[in-house]
Amino acid sequence: MTQMLKQFIKKCIRKFGSIANKSLLQELGQMQERQRQEYQVQTEALRQEYQAQMTALRQEHQAQTEALRQEHQAQANSLIYKIDLLEKKQLIYETQNHYRHVRQNILERMSQGKKLRFASYVVYDSVFGAKGIVDLMLKEPEKYDIKFVVCPDVYRDMDGLKQYHKTKDFLTEQYGKDNVLDGYDENRKEFVDWSDSFDVVYMANPYDVLVNRVHGIRYMSTRNVLPFFICYGYIVSKWFMKEFVSSTECSLLYKYFVETKHTELECSEYQIAEGRNIILSGYPKMDALAGLPEVKNSRKKILIAPHHTVKGMGDADYLQLSNFMDYSDFILELPDLYPQADFVFRPHPLLFKNLLMKNFWTQEQVDSYIEKIQSKKNVVYSTESEYLHLFRECDALIHDCGSYMVEWLYTGKPCCYVVETEEHTRNQLSRLCNEALGLHTEIADSREKISDFISRVLNDEFQVHIDESVKSRIMVNYPNSSQFIFENLLK
Repeated sequence: MTQMLKQFIKKCIRKFGSIANKSLLQELGQMQERQRQEYQVQTEALRQEYQAQMTALRQEHQAQTEALRQEHQAQANSLIYKIDLLEKKQLIYETQNHYRHVRQNILERMSQGKKLRFASYVVYDSVFGAKGIVDLMLKEPEKYDIKFVVCPDVYRDMDGLKQYHKTKDFLTEQYGKDNVLDGYDENRKEFVDWSDSFDVVYMANPYDVLVNRVHGIRYMSTRNVLPFFICYGYIVSKWFMKEFVSSTECSLLYKYFVETKHTELECSEYQIAEGRNIILSGYPKMDALAGLPEVKNSRKKILIAPHHTVKGMGDADYLQLSNFMDYSDFILELPDLYPQADFVFRPHPLLFKNLLMKNFWTQEQVDSYIEKIQSKKNVVYSTESEYLHLFRECDALIHDCGSYMVEWLYTGKPCCYVVETEEHTRNQLSRLCNEALGLHTEIADSREKISDFISRVLNDEFQVHIDESVKSRIMVNYPNSSQFIFENLLK
């Protein structure tokens, strides 16, 4: 092999080696890149796993911390509630002890020949449950000095005081100007505290939030008077149990006279005082019915009474019995559909007030509706404070009211209760009113059922009959409930 050939071969080998090295380097670089990417994937997976574990641990820790916080908060709230309840019970005990001294002082004054100074604190003329007691006292003017304090509704009536004046006019007409006192000085724009002028006070309004402080139960319980309460209607709803019966004010009353055994037991369960100031008396408002003569009509007369608790007035727990918004047009049609009948349209005194206050209707809509009702020849629009005479005059009742549910049962006449659904209504009612609803002739959830009820009334398909359970379980002490309360005020 020549020298030249050897050099050529070496040169070729170097060249091939260079190419091989490049290929090897490229392959090595690719392998390193694959390893790097694989490492990154593994690293990211490990990082995510670590992050997930840390997040899970953090969430578990947060959940444990939150559960512990809630447990501690619940324990704290429970302790606060127990302390608050103990404080309320202590206040109630002290108040009832205070009443014992007040009562003793009153009895001593009366034993010396001085009159019992009795007052009724009245907000609404239609919400006055002590008429029978007042009438009994009026028979003995030598023993009783009777006054009426008109209290404005600070929640609904301070703009113009329309209701205030209506209540004042009603009491003045019933009992004379000299016996009616202003709870509000319109000239000075001040509320008047009359509490030092009386011995015993009937609180017609149970809600302190509706009146000025000096006209409320809580304030009266601190004075040298004995405040008592008679519900202006049967206790219809669970809402009333929660809003009033379970309130401190209810337990701060000197005495709370209730209508039935049902009511006594249910109130005792809700009340802080556990019924210690509750007395079963019967329902004094209905005593007056016994003195009213029966009325025989040549044409059937039907009372239509929509309630004020329309849907949307409050939250889900708020009493919602009224279906007026659904049936207002139908009510206007009834006089034309049944020209052979007479109708009395008596809405709850708060119905149109609530429609206006919640902007469901305008004043123009209210005025227009009343005008249409009054234009019907066979309709009477009733706004009277007293209504028991309508129970004697009317042959049937169509309504979605509260206390009418029980009160009408005293007549034994047919009644139709209007519901959205029966379940919706029953879920809101007290035990007593659930029983009363079951005694209604018809529970109507449609116009057709209301029409059918009216047709049956017109055809004389119903007999006037008072159920024996009504007599024994609802008409307690009737017609002498007022007499019972009168005799037990100072016992």
